[in-house]
Amino acid sequence: MSAANSRIERFLNNLRENLTDGNYYEGHQELRAIASRFVKQKKPLRAIEFLYLGALELCQYNQYGSVADLSSFMINIYIDEKIPVTLENKERIYEILEKLSKATEYYPRVYESAIQWTIGEMGGVGDSQMHHFVGCVLRNKGRYQESEMHFLVGTAESPSALGLMLAEWAIKTDGGDYGLFVARGVLKYLALGWYEAACFCWRAFITRLSTVMPDKFAERSENASLGSKIGPVYYAAAPHVLVNFIQLLLLTVERSDGSPGSNAVRIFDSLRQKYTGLFGVNSDTVNKLLDMIAEKYFGVVVQRQQSIFDLVNSLFAAPPSRPAITSNNVDEDMD
Repeated sequence: MSAANSRIERFLNNLRENLTDGNYYEGHQELRAIASRFVKQKKPLRAIEFLYLGALELCQYNQYGSVADLSSFMINIYIDEKIPVTLENKERIYEILEKLSKATEYYPRVYESAIQWTIGEMGGVGDSQMHHFVGCVLRNKGRYQESEMHFLVGTAESPSALGLMLAEWAIKTDGGDYGLFVARGVLKYLALGWYEAACFCWRAFITRLSTVMPDKFAERSENASLGSKIGPVYYAAAPHVLVNFIQLLLLTVERSDGSPGSNAVRIFDSLRQKYTGLFGVNSDTVNKLLDMIAEKYFGVVVQRQQSIFDLVNSLFAAPPSRPAITSNNVDEDMD
């Protein structure tokens, strides 16, 4: 064992003694002080390792507030020292986040810092794997709205994960038109220009619902050839008419040649007129997303003041639940 590792192990043994004796605050403060000393000595990697191992020790005693503080300190060192986004550096965060997910009040503090670190190093929206990981953990905790935005900028596996999550959310809510749920993923993916992702999201969603509720979501085998990238064609019984709208929209987008004078544009306009009003409080947001979709896939230029990412990162109002949503408890646009 190197001298540096031996020193860290000695510090950790002192920490374990404090924790065994129930001296959690003292252990936390000692960890912070030693890590700060490492940083001042220009030894950031040693500080990172020490904070990581110390946070794991505190997890064993359910000291999640201290874990969040030490983890945020570690990530701030990542940011200040411009630590590269590598698998090893991400895995420290992944392990802590998995354990910290038991304490939901502290969780956002850590994952938001982690995302900001990857944005600073990589630009854009940051690391797609980090987003996918955070999305999965949030989904498992039932924090669907928060999970959604991470899946939208995640990996190639994220669209299917989002579709399954939206189906799960719809089933648990059991209220209103389930199309309100799948629209959250499909319309945003289309607005971002990621048609394949929209299809994967749709297929995961409708496959799950047709398995659980075959009487409400029936495969139309006679029209199977129409499915193409979206898979088999389904018919959704009332009150889930917006599910049919999303399916018809995907089929129309696939058949568009990008010409504003095409038959696909006429079908798109007809669908828009028929269904948009059914989104209720979300109609304005849906119209803005459809403007983007019209521009990307149908060659129809619509002047807008809001950027794609600003709109896609905004919030759909929460889907219907019991009791019904009123204007007093609706989120701002679409998340």
